[in-house]
Amino acid sequence: MHRSLRSPLIACLLLAGWASGQGVHDVTVRIPDMIAIRIVGSGDGPRAVVFDYEDDVTAYVAAVLGDGRLFPTDVRRFSDVEVNSTRRGRWSVQVVATPLAYAGPGSGDGLALGDVRVVRGSRSGLAQDAIASQGNAGWYWADWQLSTTTQAIASRTGATRGWRSLGFNGLDYEVAVRGDEDPGSYTTTVTYLLTSP
Repeated sequence: MHRSLRSPLIACLLLAGWASGQGVHDVTVRIPDMIAIRIVGSGDGPRAVVFDYEDDVTAYVAAVLGDGRLFPTDVRRFSDVEVNSTRRGRWSVQVVATPLAYAGPGSGDGLALGDVRVVRGSRSGLAQDAIASQGNAGWYWADWQLSTTTQAIASRTGATRGWRSLGFNGLDYEVAVRGDEDPGSYTTTVTYLLTSP
């Protein structure tokens, strides 16, 4: 009889131990402050905006005689510029370009870096939603000229809640021509920066 009482007691102790072995624990997830910018585009190779009017003199002359604007003939891997911020503080988007590098038979006169301009959404049809639709204090330029001096083109306070468009891509670039440009190739590298104080 002593043995029969012991077995149920051990079974009860084992069951009680198993039940008390289940515990409660906390899970903590910490999301870091993050700001990021990306140029969206698919395919291989470098990102590029190309104005190749060498074989289309008629379009070049029409621009010179008209409003002076040339539009890209090719855009590669540059379909949007987006930002993502988890920060509650202020951030800004800045742009800077290298001086125009000239290759051709002349001296490179006639075309200046400031003749290259971006007009947000003008030809791409993209809508800017990184700032305006989020309801936080911010501003952005509708257009800007390229420069070797870093210039702010957008700013905002607060998180974006995911990737948001700045409302422009390579199609929104344009070049102002007057007909006095030396023939040849002009190249610059444009850099977009996302900064937070």
